[in-house]
Formats: sequence, C-alpha cells, structure tokens
Amino acid sequence: MNMWEKLQNIDPRWYYYLLVLVVALPIIKPWGLPIKVGPEARSFYETVEALPQGSTIFLCVGYRTDSVVEMDPQLGTFFKQALDKGLKVIAWAAVDEGAMVAQTVLGTIAEERGAVYGKDWINLGFKPISDALLQKMIDDFHQAMAYSEIGGGSLDSFEITKNFHSIKQAELIVCLSNVTPSPGERMIRMISIPTGLPIVMGTGSVSVPGEMPYYASGQYKGLLAGLRGAAEYELLTDYPGSAILGMDAQSAAHFLVIALIAIGNIGFFLTRKGR
Repeated sequence: MNMWEKLQNIDPRWYYYLLVLVVALPIIKPWGLPIKVGPEARSFYETVEALPQGSTIFLCVGYRTDSVVEMDPQLGTFFKQALDKGLKVIAWAAVDEGAMVAQTVLGTIAEERGAVYGKDWINLGFKPISDALLQKMIDDFHQAMAYSEIGGGSLDSFEITKNFHSIKQAELIVCLSNVTPSPGERMIRMISIPTGLPIVMGTGSVSVPGEMPYYASGQYKGLLAGLRGAAEYELLTDYPGSAILGMDAQSAAHFLVIALIAIGNIGFFLTRKGR
C-alpha cells in the first residue's frame, strides 16, 4: 500500500484533530490577515456615525444563544460606537433568548464605559413580535412594551423612556437578527415604510441571502453579514475584537479544507492510474 492509499484509509478522527490544531494556532497567535471592508458594513457604520449626539436608537435583538459567535461582536461593536458618540439605545428582544444575550453584552460594555441604565440605555426585555405589536409601537410605545422593562420597572420611571411615546421619536432602527422570518423584514413593512424611519441590519451568514435584497433595494441603509461583517465593523470603528480574531481562525480552517480536497483528489487519480 503506497502513501496515497494510506491517506485515503486514515481514521477520520485525525482530520478533526488536525482541524482543532489549525483553528487554535491563529487564536493563540493572530496572523493579522488583511480584511477588505465592503460597502454594506461601511454603510451601516456611516449611518450610525452620522446621527447627532443625543439621538435615540431603537435596537431590535433577534438572535438566540446558538448565534452568539457571529452576532455578539456585531451587537458589542454597535453599542460601543453608540455610547462613544453620546447616543441613547432602547433595546427590545424580538425572540425569547434575545433579552438574555442582549443584557449580557450591553451590561458588560455599559459598565466598562460608565453608561447609566435608564438614562443612556435600557433593555425592555422580550415581547413577542407581531404586526399588531409593531403598529402599537407607533401609536402607543409604552402600551406595546407592557409599560415595563426587563426588570419590571415602569417605563415612566426611566429618563430614556419617560417621554418616549412612539417609535417615530427614534432616529434609527438597528435590527440584529438571525432567525426566520426576519424581524427586520417585518419592521420595514410595518414601521420603516409608513414612518420613513431608517433601518440598518445585522445578520448571521446563513441569513445573508434572504436579507441582501432589502439592502440592494435601499430599504436597509446598511448590512453586517455574519462574522465577516462584524470584523469589518470592528475595523471601521477601531474596536478590534473577537470577530477579527475569528476571521483568522475561519481562514485557517478554509485553507485546511482546500488542502485536504486537493490532496484527496490527487490521491484518487494517482491510485486509479496505478490500478
């Protein structure tokens, strides 16, 4: 049995061991591979950056714990940019685990930057999304949010929401979602189109094909596409983090897969020729 035949009969577990090693190396010692910033991420960044100090952003969190690797860097980078520009953030979870993942990310960053809960930002918790709820956000925001935030406190008792009675009072909607159907799509139809309120979107890689047409048509003013979009956003804001680090690891895994495919094909043709 020659070398090529031995490679084709190797225990598959060794490939997984090799994958773990290859992915770990750039995490231990980052490679710093170049990342080209696309127009989608740049539009997202510039839309947030253009808001005047003191503006209010309505944040929709529509992802669960299975998407935190891709989505948490998007959320964290956005929140850092917003706080550093003096913007106020009202967060709402459109899915059941969204309030928890949002609180973990937002709470940590707020503490680091000295942001005051109820003044600079607030988490309204999970309220199931529906067309009726989105319409009610326009007509009576407090009623739509059941008059309370995640901890049960009255919206009237917080500076950021006391006089916020309609989502039309926000300057921008930021939707970070990786579920189907897309909350962003429903917010375009129910809020953005009727009120003219601009919206930007961040999503996981698997959901990009479904969200891209809304960016191409101009309905999304910006789009963060998966971990790559998060890494581009980190570069634009100059907040390097886990997304840039993850791109090195992702690239290393891709290099390994390409190499294994090439070796497998070479081995297949050589052994067939020998036979």
